[in-house]
Amino acid sequence: MNFASIAFVVLFALVFLARLTIGRRRTEPAFIAVLVVASTVFYAWHVPTYLALLLLSAGVDYIAARRIADAAPDATRYRRLLLIVSLSANLGLLGFFKYFEFLLRSAVDVLSWFGPVAAPPDLGIVLPMGISFYTFQSMSYTIDVYRGVLQPYRSFAPFYLFISFFPQLVAGPIVRATEWVPQAAKPRRLRLVSFYEGAWLMVLGFFFKLVVADNLGAIVNTQWAAAAVPGGAAWPALLVALLFSGQIFADFAGYSGIAIGLGYLLGFRFPENFRAPYIAASFREFWTRWHITLSRWLRDYLYIPLGGNRKGRARTEINLLLVMLLGGLWHGAAYRFIIWGAIHGVALAVERQLGMDGASRRRGALATVGWFLVVQAVVLVGWVFFRSQTHGEALGLLGNIVSLRGGDAPPWGFAGVMFLMPLVVHHVWWWVTEHRLARPLGARGRTILAALMLMAMATISGSAGDFLYFQF
Repeated sequence: MNFASIAFVVLFALVFLARLTIGRRRTEPAFIAVLVVASTVFYAWHVPTYLALLLLSAGVDYIAARRIADAAPDATRYRRLLLIVSLSANLGLLGFFKYFEFLLRSAVDVLSWFGPVAAPPDLGIVLPMGISFYTFQSMSYTIDVYRGVLQPYRSFAPFYLFISFFPQLVAGPIVRATEWVPQAAKPRRLRLVSFYEGAWLMVLGFFFKLVVADNLGAIVNTQWAAAAVPGGAAWPALLVALLFSGQIFADFAGYSGIAIGLGYLLGFRFPENFRAPYIAASFREFWTRWHITLSRWLRDYLYIPLGGNRKGRARTEINLLLVMLLGGLWHGAAYRFIIWGAIHGVALAVERQLGMDGASRRRGALATVGWFLVVQAVVLVGWVFFRSQTHGEALGLLGNIVSLRGGDAPPWGFAGVMFLMPLVVHHVWWWVTEHRLARPLGARGRTILAALMLMAMATISGSAGDFLYFQF
């Protein structure tokens, strides 16, 4: 079940009907029960038995958080032990289902250096849907209770709803408990402005997904391997890399927009997750615009506890590299994701050393434009490794790009550029409005644009597939 499926439309219609009736003025237990049931059905639709994992993760953190809060203030060891149990349970589940086979294959590869080794068995482990996202959400709850910035839930149902809320369960945004708890307990009156904003975000999100991402994805999937064959022309290799950078943005930003819009319609507000990342003039800025909720999570629960930038320059660079390596590994159990994370970690460290992160000193216009081009080029190289199935494929495609070998324009090039153009316009418009060179679209402009996007969805939608980030 995904946002573009009939089953989801029926499920959401029933929940929305409950929102308009029993969920109108305050957090009635009946409406909370409807949300809990709907979220459970949505998750169990994928692999029903994996619902037990979601309940186990939620149950461990619910109990641990309550006991941490109830412990005596001076019971430091006991509270820390409870936190360790909670984190170990979450990371243990995530590690087994997401990384066990990868670690097993890696161990066999290392042992093969010393002699013949039998191939590891195929365990056939199916990755639980959304485990990376709900694990991080659940851990943030326990950590915040341990830090004393949040009081734990006394009832399991509202906490379970926080972990399993179906609009953003599968691929985020990653909502903090400190963001969820205050709004979950307050009345959710029907407000026209919230419905309007939610509908706008959903139309934009579905347009990004169905028209832009799915059409770009169809081209990328058929042309990527051919463009990566060593000795090929530069133009197709560069274009297919650009198309994938557009596809992954449109796919993930589209999902986030739909999820945030659904939240608005049901009376909840999720944090922003994308802010035109391809206009970033530094790597530091890129990570304040791309997958914002993951960036904040890694900063607050990993980078800062490791010492952040408070323990000297060398330690800061090590922390940046470590955090980005783990961020890459979070995306999947494969060396290509580790390489992608390493590219961004090294880039952030080098940028900080050069004082080009925008926080160290004021940059001139020429330096800003030059570094912007460097940033976008390195981001593109990172996406090549992210998308490629092997190192050789990534190196072949990058080698073709830098070879500058000539060749005819590919027959699929025009269609690719046309489906890429909405993202170019989106980023340019965002830059223009951020710099106050134009006003954001008003109600009339949004209505006209929404009508055009709906028309495009009805006529030129690509073959609908799962969102890319479902696999993470």
